[in-house]
Amino acid sequence: MLERRPLAMQLRDMIWEAVESDHLRSGDKLPSEQSLASRFGVSRATVREALKLLEEQHLILCRHGVGRFVAPGPSGVLSEGITRLESVTEMADGLNISLSTQVLSLREELPTDLVQTRLGLQPGLSVVVLERLRLADDDPVIYSIDVFPRSIVSGDLQEEEFTGSLLAVMESRWNAHLAYSKAVISAVILDAEMGTRAKLPVGVPWILLEQVNYDQSDHPLLYSKDYHRGDRFQFHVVRTRR
Repeated sequence: MLERRPLAMQLRDMIWEAVESDHLRSGDKLPSEQSLASRFGVSRATVREALKLLEEQHLILCRHGVGRFVAPGPSGVLSEGITRLESVTEMADGLNISLSTQVLSLREELPTDLVQTRLGLQPGLSVVVLERLRLADDDPVIYSIDVFPRSIVSGDLQEEEFTGSLLAVMESRWNAHLAYSKAVISAVILDAEMGTRAKLPVGVPWILLEQVNYDQSDHPLLYSKDYHRGDRFQFHVVRTRR
């Protein structure tokens, strides 16, 4: 189907896709108009129109005489693109925030029917369940449950291994490399039992990212549920109409 939208609107989406693929964050400077015109093979006038549309959406800021910059999210809210598969640790580093980690539970057990289906496990194979809490300035902001086959783990399980990036441990120690994930995003309210057990604030909205993570051979290696505080995080994604 031919693209019927004005060129400036098409370019607006392409520029924002480039912002995300180049991993630009709030406050980062965009390339110059001339650079964008050369990159996308359009005129500078079209680039200016596209940038104006992004300004109107409050996605970028223009500082006259200085340049254009990726706009921050609402005050106190961390805004993050969601098209790239990355660990919570990597996301925090990209947002320039410092998170501390509490390992709440690390255990080996037989999977539930749901987990067995998600990970495509044969009956009788055990999994590792890792529950962690991430805090910013001692304030809990992310609660994570990660489940993975015990068979991919090399050696014994030690809690101190999991105070940083789980993906880094999987890649560097177990030679288990993730290539992509399939995610469902939901708005949830934590039940009182979960809030009490994990010492989480109850009554605030949470954004749940429920993911099955696959390697390059399409084998599921990790089932994860990451709860992000809705009053502290927002996620954005570029949607295009072709």
